[in-house]
Amino acid sequence: PSRHQAQRAPSGRINSLPLTMAAVALARPIGAPSAVGVLSLLEEQENQLRVAALQRLNDVVDLFWHEIADYLSDIESLYEDPAFINRDLAALVASKVFYHLEEYDDALRLALGAGRLFDLGTRSEYIEKIVAVAIDEYVKQRTSNFEAELKKKDTTPIDANLEDVVKRMFDRCLEDKAFKQGLGMALESRRLDMIKTFITGSEDVPGMLRYCQSTAMTVVTSKAFREQVLEVLVDIYTSTKDINYTGLSQCYFILNKPEEVAKILKDLLEKDDQPSRLMAYQVAFDIVDNENQHFCNQLLRSALLKAKEPAAPAPAPDAAAAPAEGGEAAAAPPAETPAEAPAADEDMLSDEAKEHLAQLRKILSGRSSIDLHLEFLYRNNRSDLLLLEIIKNSLDQKNSVTHNATVMAHGLMQCGTTSDVFLRKNLEWLAKATNWAKFSATASLGVIHKGNIKDSKSILSTYLPSGGAQRGSPYSEGGALYAMGIIHANHFDLETKGYLLGQLHGAQSAEVLQHGACLGLGLVCMATADEGVYEELKQTLYTDTAVAGEAAAYAIGLVMVGSGKEKVISELLAYAHDTQHEKIVRGCALALAMTTFRREEEAEPLIQQMLLDKDPILRYGACFAIALAYAGTSQNAAIRRLLHISVSDVSDDVRRAAVISLGFVMCNQPEQLPGVVKLLSESYNPHVRYAAAMALGFACAGSANKEAHSLLQPLMSDGTDFVRQGAVIAMGLLYMQTAPGSTERVKTFRDSLLKTISDKHEDAMTRFGAILASGIMDAGGRNLSASFFSKSGVLRPGAAIGFCLFAQMWYWFPLIHMFSLVLTPNALVGLTEKLKIPKNFAVKSGARPSLFAYPEPLQPPKKEEQAKAATAVLSTTAKAKALKEKKEKESELKKVSATDADMEDKASATDIASAKGGDAVSVAGTAVSVAATPGTTVVGSIATESVAASDLGSEHMEVDEQAAAAAASAAAAASASKETAKVTVTEEKGEGEKDGDKKEGDAKQGEADGKESKESKAEPTEEILHNPCRVLKAQMQHISFPADIDGQPARYTPILRGERRVGFLLLQDNRPDEAEELFLDDEKKDEDEEKEPEPPAPFEWTDDA
Repeated sequence: PSRHQAQRAPSGRINSLPLTMAAVALARPIGAPSAVGVLSLLEEQENQLRVAALQRLNDVVDLFWHEIADYLSDIESLYEDPAFINRDLAALVASKVFYHLEEYDDALRLALGAGRLFDLGTRSEYIEKIVAVAIDEYVKQRTSNFEAELKKKDTTPIDANLEDVVKRMFDRCLEDKAFKQGLGMALESRRLDMIKTFITGSEDVPGMLRYCQSTAMTVVTSKAFREQVLEVLVDIYTSTKDINYTGLSQCYFILNKPEEVAKILKDLLEKDDQPSRLMAYQVAFDIVDNENQHFCNQLLRSALLKAKEPAAPAPAPDAAAAPAEGGEAAAAPPAETPAEAPAADEDMLSDEAKEHLAQLRKILSGRSSIDLHLEFLYRNNRSDLLLLEIIKNSLDQKNSVTHNATVMAHGLMQCGTTSDVFLRKNLEWLAKATNWAKFSATASLGVIHKGNIKDSKSILSTYLPSGGAQRGSPYSEGGALYAMGIIHANHFDLETKGYLLGQLHGAQSAEVLQHGACLGLGLVCMATADEGVYEELKQTLYTDTAVAGEAAAYAIGLVMVGSGKEKVISELLAYAHDTQHEKIVRGCALALAMTTFRREEEAEPLIQQMLLDKDPILRYGACFAIALAYAGTSQNAAIRRLLHISVSDVSDDVRRAAVISLGFVMCNQPEQLPGVVKLLSESYNPHVRYAAAMALGFACAGSANKEAHSLLQPLMSDGTDFVRQGAVIAMGLLYMQTAPGSTERVKTFRDSLLKTISDKHEDAMTRFGAILASGIMDAGGRNLSASFFSKSGVLRPGAAIGFCLFAQMWYWFPLIHMFSLVLTPNALVGLTEKLKIPKNFAVKSGARPSLFAYPEPLQPPKKEEQAKAATAVLSTTAKAKALKEKKEKESELKKVSATDADMEDKASATDIASAKGGDAVSVAGTAVSVAATPGTTVVGSIATESVAASDLGSEHMEVDEQAAAAAASAAAAASASKETAKVTVTEEKGEGEKDGDKKEGDAKQGEADGKESKESKAEPTEEILHNPCRVLKAQMQHISFPADIDGQPARYTPILRGERRVGFLLLQDNRPDEAEELFLDDEKKDEDEEKEPEPPAPFEWTDDA
């Protein structure tokens, strides 16, 4: 018993002395060094003393928790005693002690036992921490129960006290108007009811809807729950007064409900007012931008979006059948008689309505997007052809690897611009490609003309297989078929599909043609899940030829992207185990991975089966299956599994694939990837280091992320050649569309690329990567960027598949062209109701122009600079030339003396000879500058700085020798002594330097004046961008739509009211009565005027000659 134990009187009352001592113990002076006196009261038998002690301990627990910890068992026993009246107070004190001991589970258990004494309104570290632990526990239990419900298993009941704490936290968020924080808690804890409460209770419902939709796509890891969230959003969207049709249609798109989108489009068109039509077109553009051909085709097949044809006169049975079809399509009320049907159709759909519907269908077919993108890329092409010329002249012409890389880099540089000027000017150089290099070179034409589907056959007509007896090279013909697929990639065309199928049937004996036809067919029918095409490709796969079978397997994967069909999966798995060709096994493994695209949990059985396979190639495919199934989800389970494979698998290929796949899974949170792969980038295994670089490049493309740069920089000087290649390519991806004005790192990297390319001692693989990186950085005339997501934030199937196949360049160079699938224009294009581009629409960029400007094009070297950079002249050659000149001059002197001229005449003759020598020097100098600069245009120029002196032509050396000999002969004529010659040359140099100094001084003075003028005119802090314009990802936050430009009120207003700052924007015309200035119309008028000849003058025909 305690020394302060109360002494009880016979009546049971507490004596006054112990009470006095207890009061003294409780009323300890402020700043007392110990709580032992208070703790001793816990051992008293009287509950009043214990309660008083607990109350005092609750006040001082943060100071004396280390002393109270010795009495934890006593305090817990009080909490567990049902007879103790203040159990909740004992639980609270014990919880706080466990909190300080960092035993958070016990602290939470006791805090829940404290009931309402655990006051969430009190802001303290203890409350915040225990609440966080409580929410984590609640989320864990709710998630577990949600998964159990999906699997139809029994759920575990959740503690009522825990439910109460979370409920109070929700109430606190509502009181504090912390709607986004509350929404985040609701999403993590799977509370659909609270999700709806926080959105509808917010002051900004449209903003909360957008926030919830984007968060659901990036944070929610369960596909099933994500779909439930989207269903809730659909309910809220449809119940609001001003419906956000773009957000609603995106929800329906993710839920794969094309009929609902068709209803939205039909309703908007039927409203018959300009804003509604513009919104319908805007929704259609957004759906097409998501790159799902199957969804778009379902929309086009929908009866709601088809123009009804008037019923033709027919017998009575046919007339009765017509209304049945109309009823099935949910269209107009069924007509009673054939005569009434056309009249009803006419009432429903006028000519103007038919025109609007036709325009909408054109957008959904993808043709409008293609044409507008082509127009933008053609108009804004900023490719630097001098850079390509420098690369071409820096390489060994006999090295096919670097030659092939240059052709591919050119294709990426001009992707979608339809400009192949460089290839036309270098046809002889291009013809050096042989065999598969010729296949790739021909296929690069498809990259250049990507999207030009109208003229694909005419562009490739020279290379496509001909029906006659004379056949061209199978490599160029196969490459042309592949090129046709790239041009039509992700844009289904029935005619092109039929043509490629015909070529596939007719090429049974030519593997190369089969290879090209299969790849082309896969690209044209991408993500259509076409059973007929699958069967045709399967027959080619079963021929068991390595080259054709590999392409057929890739094509099957392309056609079946995201389908997850059991039949396809079982047949591909079976054949992968049967065949002996590694190429075919790899193709089947990648095809299986492509079928799992965004299947998430549904793909787990296949992924698990492939991971347990003894064949490393199938395990390799399993890694990419994880990458594509969980792309853009950042799911922890997928990341943990890939990290485990990256350090445990015995195959370097599998480990490499696992690390690369991290870039796919985390592409929605690229800023977190450098921290995940940091240790992997320092691995002893070069394959893992290479993969870490590529993962960073894929996920952080175009972001110029500093942390990613810090990891890639040391890898660029790695000891292994392919690691350096991967680092250079990744760095090129990282700095895509990054202006030199935004960071100096871009300029430094560009300089290092040129240095690597021109370094003849560098490995071919590294130079290959550097050339490719140059093409990637300037893709599409510096107007395309690599992005996993569409403008509306939806994961693009083409981008994920393109990156996946581009990563297979490790095995097969022609797959580098698949990178074109990844590229998307950084374009902001304003469109009128007629889908025309108005000239007088502009936006404001509230940032310095240099931050987002195009890089400056390289300049050809000036003549003066080239004259200074003369090649070395041997002294013996100079002496020989000088001696020869001396003899010639002596013979001239003898001729002069033979005419009996006096000494003055001889002197004058000598002067004339010396003058001639001076002219020779100047002429020779001019010849040097002309030879070093054969062309003044950007295309034909040659930068001698990047070409070694020994590589220059023999003519250059002769010119330099003539110049040196002429200078030496002039010096020898002045004096026969070597010393005198040296002095003379020095004096001449000195005079030249003086003249040069004078010129340089004038130039410097001019530069100084220019600097002063530049300083006086500072760079503006904003700029006006005219339609159509390039808008980079980092620039979007600075874009605004001003009400007036240059003092004039803006004529056009975007229909989305500032929500979208990139992509296609439908514009509302505020002054429809005025004439519009449109781009294409003006040009067509000019062309028509040029083509139309003037009528001849009146004349009379006569037979007289």
